[in-house]
Amino acid sequence: MQKRANRLALTAVLIAAGIIGGFFVLAAHQKAEGVLASRNDVSARLDRLVATVGDIAAAQQAYVAPGQPDQPWLERTASLIQQFSDEVAAARPRLRSVEAGRQIQDIGERRDALITIDGKARLDLQQGQELLAADLIFSEGRDTVGALATAIRTLGVAETRAADAERAGFERQQWMTMLALAAIWIVGLVALIPMASDTIPEPAAGTMTALGSSADGLIHADSAVVAPAAPAIDLTAAADVCASLARITGAAALPDILARAATVLDASGIIVWMGAGEELFPALAHGYDERVVGRLGAVARHADNATAAAWRTGQEQTVAADMIRHGAVAVPIFGVSGCVGVFAAEVRHGREDDAATRAVAAMIAAQLASVVSVWPAGSASAPVANAAVTSGPIAASGGA
Repeated sequence: MQKRANRLALTAVLIAAGIIGGFFVLAAHQKAEGVLASRNDVSARLDRLVATVGDIAAAQQAYVAPGQPDQPWLERTASLIQQFSDEVAAARPRLRSVEAGRQIQDIGERRDALITIDGKARLDLQQGQELLAADLIFSEGRDTVGALATAIRTLGVAETRAADAERAGFERQQWMTMLALAAIWIVGLVALIPMASDTIPEPAAGTMTALGSSADGLIHADSAVVAPAAPAIDLTAAADVCASLARITGAAALPDILARAATVLDASGIIVWMGAGEELFPALAHGYDERVVGRLGAVARHADNATAAAWRTGQEQTVAADMIRHGAVAVPIFGVSGCVGVFAAEVRHGREDDAATRAVAAMIAAQLASVVSVWPAGSASAPVANAAVTSGPIAASGGA
């Protein structure tokens, strides 16, 4: 029972780890996508700044183009410079690189230099010095525009590098989380695999519900998986078990015979229940830890389980296997006074549905009737006196 609770707890831990891990993976993925979207937005803004710088240069050159009116281009240049300043201010909060602050300052200084050059060119034009204005625009103006565009492109490279590094960090976080989650699940699944060496056979709660309350303790389940059908039962070995029971002379031989019977029936555990008044008690057992058998109590005659039903009705009872327990067969043991007990076997590989297995269990139960001492008859009437069929030591074992 405790082992099953531990497995349920471990399963819950694995599910919780999967949910939490999935949350972190999703969060890291969303952050990575956010960084990518921000990088693309910043790249688009910087491209527009480069284009605006080119437009400013073209508008300034139009100041001194022959046959071109100056005023429209003067107004356009002023508008473009204001647009450039606004776009720089809008892009500043979205920058991620370490160099962003220094490069934004450099861009601002070059923009101010371009504004100064534009102011001097305008003054030359007002004074009719078009040649001076043209020389200023095509020398200092062109160099300043080129340096400004280069500074913007350098900022773009730094931003792309910083965004890619940050995005790679989030992607590594995703992979690390998935690897850690996979490791946890592998360890957990390995821990959930039942190991024969680390279990003490003990009645399984699900089978006890079907074959008896917590008092009867008939079945233990050392595996939560119903295995494929086993080979046909060995009738020669079964006959040998019955012959050994027929020749038995003392209680000391019973444990070995029950062990052989368990092998024949492919049973993980066997309990021989004997009736005393209106209750059944475990008299003999094989395949269960002594501490487990010691904790078993009586099964009332009218209990709602297969063991009590086999005793009441005198007919064979079976319990089907499922995902958390083995199947079981409960066969009545008949003495001279009627049904005096129950031979109960927890069988593997779906043998509870095998007619040959049930028949052999009935044969062994019939042979046991001539071996074990008859306790007070299991009936609604008053208990009858003991009618010992075998020696005293066996009867003493049954009374335990």
